[in-house]
Amino acid sequence: MEKRKTKIIATVGPASVEESVFLKMIEEGVDIIRINTAYSSKEQLQKIEDNMEKLPDSNKPKVIFDIRSIEAVDKITDYNPEMVAVSFSESAKQLKAIKDKFGGCKIIAKIESNRGVKNFEEILEFSWGVMIARGDLGVAISLQRVPCVQKKFSKMVLEKGKFLIIATEMLLSMERNPQPTRAEASDVANAVFSGACSVMLSEETAIGNHPVEAVRYMRKIIEEAEKCTC
Repeated sequence: MEKRKTKIIATVGPASVEESVFLKMIEEGVDIIRINTAYSSKEQLQKIEDNMEKLPDSNKPKVIFDIRSIEAVDKITDYNPEMVAVSFSESAKQLKAIKDKFGGCKIIAKIESNRGVKNFEEILEFSWGVMIARGDLGVAISLQRVPCVQKKFSKMVLEKGKFLIIATEMLLSMERNPQPTRAEASDVANAVFSGACSVMLSEETAIGNHPVEAVRYMRKIIEEAEKCTC
Protein backbone atom coordinates (compact mmCIF):
# COMPACT_ATOMS: atom_id res chain seq x y z
CA MET A 1 0.00 0.00 0.00
CA GLU A 2 1.36 3.41 -1.00
CA LYS A 3 2.38 5.97 1.56
CA ARG A 4 -0.24 8.71 1.68
CA LYS A 5 0.06 12.22 2.99
CA THR A 6 -3.72 12.76 3.17
CA LYS A 7 -5.34 10.84 6.02
CA ILE A 8 -8.64 8.96 5.93
CA ILE A 9 -11.17 9.39 8.73
CA ALA A 10 -13.98 6.84 8.91
CA THR A 11 -17.01 7.13 11.16
CA VAL A 12 -17.76 3.89 13.00
CA GLY A 13 -21.39 2.93 13.43
CA PRO A 14 -23.74 -0.05 13.15
CA ALA A 15 -22.40 -0.96 9.69
CA SER A 16 -18.75 -1.05 10.78
CA VAL A 17 -18.55 -1.82 14.48
CA GLU A 18 -18.37 -5.59 14.08
CA GLU A 19 -14.82 -6.88 14.34
CA SER A 20 -14.49 -8.35 10.83
CA VAL A 21 -15.66 -5.14 9.10
CA PHE A 22 -13.77 -2.84 11.45
CA LEU A 23 -10.47 -4.64 10.91
CA LYS A 24 -10.93 -4.75 7.13
CA MET A 25 -11.50 -0.99 7.08
CA ILE A 26 -8.27 -0.43 8.97
CA GLU A 27 -6.49 -2.76 6.56
CA GLU A 28 -7.82 -0.74 3.63
CA GLY A 29 -6.29 2.44 4.99
CA VAL A 30 -8.25 4.12 7.78
CA ASP A 31 -5.89 6.37 9.72
CA ILE A 32 -8.40 7.86 12.17
CA ILE A 33 -11.75 6.58 13.37
CA ARG A 34 -14.52 8.97 14.32
CA ILE A 35 -16.96 8.14 17.09
CA ASN A 36 -20.11 10.22 16.94
CA THR A 37 -21.19 10.33 20.58
CA ALA A 38 -24.67 11.52 19.61
CA TYR A 39 -25.39 8.01 18.31
CA SER A 40 -22.92 5.75 20.13
CA SER A 41 -24.14 3.51 22.93
CA LYS A 42 -21.96 2.13 25.72
CA GLU A 43 -22.10 -1.25 24.00
CA GLN A 44 -20.83 0.22 20.75
CA LEU A 45 -18.02 2.05 22.49
CA GLN A 46 -17.00 -1.18 24.19
CA LYS A 47 -16.98 -3.02 20.87
CA ILE A 48 -14.77 -0.36 19.33
CA GLU A 49 -12.39 -0.58 22.27
CA ASP A 50 -12.27 -4.38 21.92
CA ASN A 51 -11.59 -4.08 18.19
CA MET A 52 -8.75 -1.66 18.81
CA GLU A 53 -7.12 -4.12 21.17
CA LYS A 54 -6.96 -6.66 18.33
CA LEU A 55 -4.65 -4.37 16.38
CA PRO A 56 -0.88 -4.10 16.84
CA ASP A 57 0.25 -0.71 18.13
CA SER A 58 1.90 0.01 14.77
CA ASN A 59 -1.45 -0.28 13.00
CA LYS A 60 -3.84 1.31 15.49
CA PRO A 61 -5.74 4.28 14.13
CA LYS A 62 -6.12 7.44 16.14
CA VAL A 63 -9.59 8.26 17.49
CA ILE A 64 -11.69 11.41 17.24
CA PHE A 65 -14.66 11.71 19.59
CA ASP A 66 -17.33 13.96 18.10
CA ILE A 67 -19.45 15.80 20.67
CA ARG A 68 -22.30 18.25 20.35
CA SER A 69 -22.10 20.03 23.69
CA ILE A 70 -20.17 20.25 26.93
CA GLU A 71 -22.83 17.98 28.45
CA ALA A 72 -21.50 15.15 26.26
CA VAL A 73 -18.04 15.43 27.81
CA ASP A 74 -18.91 13.10 30.70
CA LYS A 75 -19.69 10.34 28.23
CA ILE A 76 -16.08 10.17 27.01
CA THR A 77 -13.99 11.30 29.98
CA ASP A 78 -13.05 7.73 30.90
CA TYR A 79 -11.52 7.24 27.44
CA ASN A 80 -8.96 10.02 27.94
CA PRO A 81 -9.52 11.32 24.39
CA GLU A 82 -6.62 12.58 22.35
CA MET A 83 -8.81 14.43 19.85
CA VAL A 84 -12.29 15.90 20.28
CA ALA A 85 -14.32 17.40 17.44
CA VAL A 86 -16.85 19.97 18.64
CA SER A 87 -20.00 20.14 16.53
CA PHE A 88 -21.38 23.60 15.81
CA SER A 89 -18.29 25.37 17.11
CA GLU A 90 -19.21 29.01 17.50
CA SER A 91 -16.63 30.72 19.74
CA ALA A 92 -13.24 30.31 21.37
CA LYS A 93 -14.98 30.49 24.77
CA GLN A 94 -17.10 27.46 23.94
CA LEU A 95 -14.05 25.46 22.83
CA LYS A 96 -11.99 26.50 25.86
CA ALA A 97 -14.68 25.20 28.23
CA ILE A 98 -14.40 21.79 26.60
CA LYS A 99 -10.62 21.77 26.40
CA ASP A 100 -10.40 22.62 30.10
CA LYS A 101 -12.13 19.32 30.81
CA PHE A 102 -9.44 17.32 29.02
CA GLY A 103 -6.16 19.11 29.55
CA GLY A 104 -3.91 18.52 26.55
CA CYS A 105 -6.63 17.21 24.24
CA LYS A 106 -6.51 18.40 20.61
CA ILE A 107 -9.63 20.39 19.84
CA ILE A 108 -11.07 20.24 16.33
CA ALA A 109 -13.65 22.92 15.57
CA LYS A 110 -16.47 21.83 13.28
CA ILE A 111 -17.63 24.74 11.15
CA GLU A 112 -21.29 24.21 10.34
CA SER A 113 -23.25 27.28 11.48
CA ASN A 114 -23.61 31.00 10.75
CA ARG A 115 -21.92 31.92 14.02
CA GLY A 116 -19.11 29.51 13.28
CA VAL A 117 -18.51 31.26 9.95
CA LYS A 118 -18.79 34.71 11.50
CA ASN A 119 -16.37 33.91 14.33
CA PHE A 120 -14.04 31.75 12.27
CA GLU A 121 -10.85 33.70 12.95
CA GLU A 122 -11.11 33.44 16.75
CA ILE A 123 -12.13 29.80 16.49
CA LEU A 124 -9.16 29.06 14.25
CA GLU A 125 -6.73 30.70 16.67
CA PHE A 126 -7.88 28.48 19.53
CA SER A 127 -8.27 25.19 17.68
CA TRP A 128 -5.71 22.49 16.90
CA GLY A 129 -7.63 21.70 13.73
CA VAL A 130 -10.75 22.56 11.76
CA MET A 131 -13.36 20.35 10.15
CA ILE A 132 -15.36 21.98 7.38
CA ALA A 133 -18.60 20.04 7.86
CA ARG A 134 -20.47 20.82 4.69
CA GLY A 135 -23.82 19.20 5.52
CA ASP A 136 -25.20 21.48 8.20
CA LEU A 137 -23.05 24.31 6.85
CA GLY A 138 -24.97 24.12 3.56
CA VAL A 139 -28.23 24.54 5.46
CA ALA A 140 -26.93 27.41 7.59
CA ILE A 141 -25.31 29.60 4.93
CA SER A 142 -26.97 28.27 1.74
CA LEU A 143 -25.70 25.47 -0.44
CA GLN A 144 -24.21 27.69 -3.13
CA ARG A 145 -21.89 29.47 -0.68
CA VAL A 146 -20.29 26.27 0.65
CA PRO A 147 -17.61 25.84 -2.07
CA CYS A 148 -16.33 29.39 -1.64
CA VAL A 149 -16.32 29.15 2.17
CA GLN A 150 -14.57 25.77 1.96
CA LYS A 151 -11.85 27.20 -0.30
CA LYS A 152 -11.36 30.37 1.76
CA PHE A 153 -11.30 28.64 5.16
CA SER A 154 -9.11 25.80 3.90
CA LYS A 155 -6.47 28.32 2.88
CA MET A 156 -6.66 30.09 6.23
CA VAL A 157 -6.33 26.82 8.20
CA LEU A 158 -3.32 25.67 6.20
CA GLU A 159 -1.62 29.06 6.41
CA LYS A 160 -1.79 28.70 10.21
CA GLY A 161 -0.22 25.23 9.95
CA LYS A 162 -3.28 23.57 11.47
CA PHE A 163 -5.03 20.27 10.70
CA LEU A 164 -7.67 20.58 7.97
CA ILE A 165 -10.49 18.06 7.55
CA ILE A 166 -12.99 18.18 4.70
CA ALA A 167 -16.16 16.28 5.57
CA THR A 168 -19.71 15.32 4.59
CA GLU A 169 -21.07 13.52 1.54
CA MET A 170 -17.66 12.87 0.00
CA LEU A 171 -18.70 9.43 -1.28
CA LEU A 172 -22.32 9.53 -0.14
CA SER A 173 -23.70 7.40 -2.99
CA MET A 174 -21.69 4.52 -1.53
CA GLU A 175 -24.10 4.38 1.36
CA ARG A 176 -26.13 2.30 -1.12
CA ASN A 177 -23.91 1.69 -4.15
CA PRO A 178 -20.67 -0.33 -4.43
CA GLN A 179 -18.77 2.47 -6.16
CA PRO A 180 -18.83 6.29 -6.06
CA THR A 181 -19.92 8.71 -8.76
CA ARG A 182 -17.42 10.57 -10.92
CA ALA A 183 -18.39 13.82 -9.21
CA GLU A 184 -17.66 12.32 -5.78
CA ALA A 185 -14.25 11.10 -6.94
CA SER A 186 -13.51 14.64 -8.15
CA ASP A 187 -14.68 16.09 -4.85
CA VAL A 188 -12.25 13.93 -2.87
CA ALA A 189 -9.43 14.64 -5.30
CA ASN A 190 -10.06 18.39 -5.19
CA ALA A 191 -9.86 18.31 -1.40
CA VAL A 192 -6.46 16.64 -1.77
CA PHE A 193 -5.37 19.20 -4.40
CA SER A 194 -6.33 22.00 -1.99
CA GLY A 195 -4.03 20.57 0.68
CA ALA A 196 -6.52 18.92 3.05
CA CYS A 197 -4.79 16.98 5.82
CA SER A 198 -7.68 14.54 5.96
CA VAL A 199 -10.93 13.64 4.24
CA MET A 200 -13.79 11.99 6.08
CA LEU A 201 -16.38 9.28 5.54
CA SER A 202 -19.59 9.61 7.56
CA GLU A 203 -22.75 7.72 6.60
CA GLU A 204 -20.72 5.74 4.08
CA THR A 205 -19.00 3.75 6.82
CA ALA A 206 -21.36 4.32 9.76
CA ILE A 207 -24.60 3.02 8.27
CA GLY A 208 -23.83 2.26 4.63
CA ASN A 209 -23.95 -1.04 2.79
CA HIS A 210 -20.34 -0.91 1.62
CA PRO A 211 -18.09 0.49 4.38
CA VAL A 212 -14.94 -1.42 3.40
CA GLU A 213 -15.34 -0.55 -0.29
CA ALA A 214 -15.88 3.14 0.61
CA VAL A 215 -12.54 3.22 2.41
CA ARG A 216 -10.86 1.39 -0.49
CA TYR A 217 -12.17 3.86 -3.07
CA MET A 218 -11.25 6.86 -0.96
CA ARG A 219 -7.71 5.54 -0.55
CA LYS A 220 -7.33 4.90 -4.28
CA ILE A 221 -8.64 8.36 -5.17
CA ILE A 222 -6.24 9.98 -2.70
CA GLU A 223 -3.28 8.00 -4.01
CA GLU A 224 -4.00 9.04 -7.59
CA ALA A 225 -4.59 12.67 -6.61
CA GLU A 226 -1.33 12.83 -4.71
CA LYS A 227 0.52 11.50 -7.75
CA CYS A 228 -1.10 14.01 -10.10
CA THR A 229 1.30 16.53 -11.64
CA CYS A 230 -1.32 18.73 -13.32
